[in-house]
Amino acid sequence: MKIKKILTLCFVLYVLHFVFITSCYAFTKAKLLTIIYAEEEIGNFKQPQAIYLDEKRNKIYIADTLNHRLVSYHKKYYKFISQFNAEGRLKLPLCMLRDKEGLLIVNNKGENSVLIIDVKKKIIKQLALNDISPKPVPGNMKLDKEGYLYLIDKANKRILIFSPKEYKFLKQIKTKDATGFSDIALTEKYLYALDPLKKEVSIYEKNSGKFIRFLSLKNLAFPLSLAIDAGGNLYVLDAHKCKVFVFDKNGNMISEIGRKGWKEGEFYYPRYVLLHKKQLYVVDTGNNRIQVFEIK
Repeated sequence: MKIKKILTLCFVLYVLHFVFITSCYAFTKAKLLTIIYAEEEIGNFKQPQAIYLDEKRNKIYIADTLNHRLVSYHKKYYKFISQFNAEGRLKLPLCMLRDKEGLLIVNNKGENSVLIIDVKKKIIKQLALNDISPKPVPGNMKLDKEGYLYLIDKANKRILIFSPKEYKFLKQIKTKDATGFSDIALTEKYLYALDPLKKEVSIYEKNSGKFIRFLSLKNLAFPLSLAIDAGGNLYVLDAHKCKVFVFDKNGNMISEIGRKGWKEGEFYYPRYVLLHKKQLYVVDTGNNRIQVFEIK
């Protein structure tokens, strides 16, 4: 009789667990909306590394790294608009942003520099990195709503913060035990920095740079990029497992999107993820395309 009760209890617990997990996974179901390939007249993408969404201008910008160019598409219709290489000045552009003044900010990896480009006036300046000691090696970057620029320094395991408009160096954020950061995400109050080797996210107060806590990302192989939704859930791209894993704000995995492959909805060594409202953009680098999902 006792054995029967124990088996019944185990069955009930299993069902409850299944229902809980299923409900969590249902929260982040992803439906493939479209796939962006390069237009035939401009040639295929070659190892695109990042994407930027300019909501004001309804544009999607793709850093088409090995083609040394930025390519723009219409945000709503996913139609090709233009390509740009700054008259040959772009060398392995890793990622880009566009500020409130309309200036392009480009990590020009081939020159180990960050370019600030006024397209209309055809003026190109460099972010003053030589004045910072030790000299940075720029990685991914983000702008917040106030216009502050946050730039990863890959060589020195830190995040550099620059003022709006003039982009003067203000301060750095650094954690003693960090092995280096691959991507950052910003909310109104906090900065999230992804450490791929330690498989964890460091959370800081955005304004003060004060360290808050670590968030461990269990069972990942090589997390490379992250985004955060309005509810505080983290979308973490694993470049080796070729999936986007979704974690709640406490670090519990609640869903996964995609798998390794070449078909629609599959990824091959993806590099970057961007979340805008209910749309998830994945830079599917190995397949030379951008995949767009609707999150339900």
